[in-house]
Amino acid sequence: MNDAELHLVVNHVPVIGALLSVPLLLLTLLSRRQGRGVLRASVLVMVLTGVGAVAAQLTGEPAEEYVEDLPGTYEHAIHEHEENAELATILAVLTALLGLGAVVVAERRELVPPILVGAMLAGSTVTAGAMALTGSVGGEIRHPEAREDAPVVPPHHEDDDEDEDDDD
Repeated sequence: MNDAELHLVVNHVPVIGALLSVPLLLLTLLSRRQGRGVLRASVLVMVLTGVGAVAAQLTGEPAEEYVEDLPGTYEHAIHEHEENAELATILAVLTALLGLGAVVVAERRELVPPILVGAMLAGSTVTAGAMALTGSVGGEIRHPEAREDAPVVPPHHEDDDEDEDDDD
């Protein structure tokens, strides 16, 4: 497995994790009394998101070295992806730390303070947005169809003309 492939495998963990933590935290808010199990699951996902974000960050530079000179690589997207990834990683780690703090508080109290769960939800929502943006820009690096300037109509191919002649 080369560096780019490793990055492609690892980078999905924080994106999916961040998106999963939001509904889990909503469920925690809705089930305050029995929410400890859901809270623990939420925090586990948040911690995996943070760890996955750090792993994606660490594999990003070697992946860049691998793809930057390949034909069809969009250099501007690499820089933008790096900038977004740094912020998304910081957000994921901070949100995971907040979640770990919430577990400690939950062990000492009968009810998890809703304000704490709300803060985790806000952090997870912002992290999910940052991860989604980072993933989207990352896709632009080697996928021209994912770019804003992608053509709306697919390009015309000569093979299409031959298919039309066959219908007559």
